[in-house]
Amino acid sequence: MPTRALIVDDHPIVGEALVTSLVSLNVFDEVKTANCFHSLVEQLSIDAHFQLLILDLSLTDTSGSRSIEFIREHYAQVPILIFSAFDSTDIVTQCFEYGVHGFVSKNSSMQVIVSAIRVVVAGGMYIPPAVARSMGFEPSEATESLLEPNDPKLHFTPKQQEVFEQLLLGLPNKVIARRLNIAEGTVKTHLHGIYQILRVNSRAQAILKSRQLHIIR
Repeated sequence: MPTRALIVDDHPIVGEALVTSLVSLNVFDEVKTANCFHSLVEQLSIDAHFQLLILDLSLTDTSGSRSIEFIREHYAQVPILIFSAFDSTDIVTQCFEYGVHGFVSKNSSMQVIVSAIRVVVAGGMYIPPAVARSMGFEPSEATESLLEPNDPKLHFTPKQQEVFEQLLLGLPNKVIARRLNIAEGTVKTHLHGIYQILRVNSRAQAILKSRQLHIIR
């Protein structure tokens, strides 16, 4: 089956350069582009069979958070990798709260960008090493593919375990609630308990702590 990606960026030169690189490096068989949120919505309504959506946060016709929320709510099967020039720890952390699978800076080398893409397409999550260090975690060399999250050290309740597994899939609260047939407020309550057990304060930290505990690698 051909591998396909959709790049959403309103800077034509950036988008075209990324398309050329990804195709020439055989990262994907086909790469489509959209230059705004409206074009993104239109493309996904016609064809949402993509292995990855690479999204710029600074689209002219919407906010980054709205783009992410729309995709995660309506096309939860499509993983999102944020590709942005704005890469502070706060911005990266917030993106993971909305349910992205990875974040890579536009200042990164093509080697790093391709590495991040391969991690996310393989089912993992990519957090920039500098951001991981700023949160007190040392990045690992091979830390991305999903493992069984049922770790005896964690002592989650059965419902917390279900929510935790959905969190590791990169799903936002609204989608988790729908999948588990519970209220969104209940999801938030379970997440609060999960964060307490892991001794973290955010999804990004929960992902990094899960790597540290070898729940994901």
